[in-house]
Amino acid sequence: MRIVLSARVEAELERHFAYGVGKFGRLVAERTFRRVRRFLFESLAAYPRIGVYLSGRDVYEAVIPRTPFVTFYRIDTATDTLTVVAFFHYAQDRETEWGKR
Repeated sequence: MRIVLSARVEAELERHFAYGVGKFGRLVAERTFRRVRRFLFESLAAYPRIGVYLSGRDVYEAVIPRTPFVTFYRIDTATDTLTVVAFFHYAQDRETEWGKR
Protein backbone atom coordinates (compact mmCIF):
# COMPACT_ATOMS: atom_id res chain seq x y z
CA MET A 1 0.00 0.00 0.00
CA ARG A 2 1.25 3.46 -0.91
CA ILE A 3 1.48 5.97 1.98
CA VAL A 4 0.85 9.67 1.35
CA LEU A 5 1.26 12.45 3.91
CA SER A 6 -0.96 15.50 3.56
CA ALA A 7 0.77 18.89 3.51
CA ARG A 8 -0.73 19.56 6.93
CA VAL A 9 0.82 16.39 8.35
CA GLU A 10 4.23 17.17 6.87
CA ALA A 11 4.10 20.61 8.52
CA GLU A 12 3.00 19.11 11.84
CA LEU A 13 5.82 16.55 11.74
CA GLU A 14 8.35 19.35 11.24
CA ARG A 15 6.80 21.48 13.99
CA HIS A 16 6.70 18.66 16.53
CA PHE A 17 10.24 17.59 15.65
CA ALA A 18 11.57 21.13 16.15
CA TYR A 19 9.76 21.33 19.49
CA GLY A 20 11.22 17.96 20.52
CA VAL A 21 14.75 19.06 19.64
CA GLY A 22 14.32 22.23 21.70
CA LYS A 23 12.78 20.48 24.70
CA PHE A 24 14.51 17.08 24.77
CA GLY A 25 17.54 17.40 22.49
CA ARG A 26 18.28 16.18 18.99
CA LEU A 27 19.05 12.57 19.94
CA VAL A 28 15.71 11.99 21.68
CA ALA A 29 13.75 13.80 18.95
CA GLU A 30 15.45 11.80 16.20
CA ARG A 31 14.78 8.51 18.00
CA THR A 32 11.12 9.41 18.55
CA PHE A 33 10.56 10.50 14.96
CA ARG A 34 12.29 7.39 13.59
CA ARG A 35 9.55 5.48 15.43
CA VAL A 36 6.90 7.78 13.95
CA ARG A 37 8.19 7.35 10.39
CA ARG A 38 8.58 3.58 10.82
CA PHE A 39 4.98 3.36 12.01
CA LEU A 40 3.65 5.56 9.20
CA PHE A 41 5.60 4.02 6.33
CA GLU A 42 6.08 0.41 7.47
CA SER A 43 3.39 -0.58 9.98
CA LEU A 44 0.51 1.21 8.28
CA ALA A 45 1.64 -0.01 4.86
CA ALA A 46 1.61 -3.61 6.11
CA TYR A 47 -1.45 -3.35 8.39
CA PRO A 48 -3.58 -0.44 7.16
CA ARG A 49 -6.57 -1.27 9.36
CA ILE A 50 -4.52 -1.30 12.57
CA GLY A 51 -6.31 1.84 13.75
CA VAL A 52 -9.82 2.32 15.08
CA TYR A 53 -12.35 3.34 12.42
CA LEU A 54 -14.26 6.54 13.24
CA SER A 55 -17.31 6.52 10.97
CA GLY A 56 -18.30 10.11 11.84
CA ARG A 57 -15.13 11.42 10.18
CA ASP A 58 -14.54 8.50 7.81
CA VAL A 59 -10.99 8.07 9.13
CA TYR A 60 -8.95 5.61 11.12
CA GLU A 61 -7.26 6.74 14.34
CA ALA A 62 -4.05 5.11 15.54
CA VAL A 63 -1.83 5.79 18.53
CA ILE A 64 1.81 5.52 17.49
CA PRO A 65 3.50 3.10 19.93
CA ARG A 66 6.25 4.39 22.22
CA THR A 67 5.58 7.99 21.21
CA PRO A 68 3.18 10.67 22.44
CA PHE A 69 1.51 10.93 19.02
CA VAL A 70 -1.81 10.04 17.40
CA THR A 71 -2.47 9.94 13.67
CA PHE A 72 -5.61 9.91 11.54
CA TYR A 73 -5.73 8.42 8.06
CA ARG A 74 -8.00 7.37 5.21
CA ILE A 75 -7.74 4.30 3.03
CA ASP A 76 -8.60 4.35 -0.68
CA THR A 77 -8.84 0.71 -1.71
CA ALA A 78 -9.40 1.60 -5.38
CA THR A 79 -5.93 3.18 -5.63
CA ASP A 80 -4.31 1.13 -2.84
CA THR A 81 -3.40 4.39 -1.09
CA LEU A 82 -3.39 5.35 2.57
CA THR A 83 -3.42 9.12 3.17
CA VAL A 84 -2.37 10.42 6.57
CA VAL A 85 -4.64 13.44 7.09
CA ALA A 86 -3.84 14.55 10.66
CA PHE A 87 -1.08 14.17 13.24
CA PHE A 88 -1.36 15.27 16.88
CA HIS A 89 0.39 15.10 20.21
CA TYR A 90 -1.91 13.03 22.43
CA ALA A 91 -2.45 16.02 24.79
CA GLN A 92 -3.66 18.35 22.03
CA ASP A 93 -7.35 19.20 21.86
CA ARG A 94 -8.07 17.47 18.57
CA GLU A 95 -11.57 18.90 18.18
CA THR A 96 -10.33 22.49 18.44
CA GLU A 97 -7.22 21.86 16.33
CA TRP A 98 -8.93 19.81 13.62
CA GLY A 99 -12.35 21.42 13.75
CA LYS A 100 -15.64 19.80 14.66
CA ARG A 101 -17.63 17.81 12.13
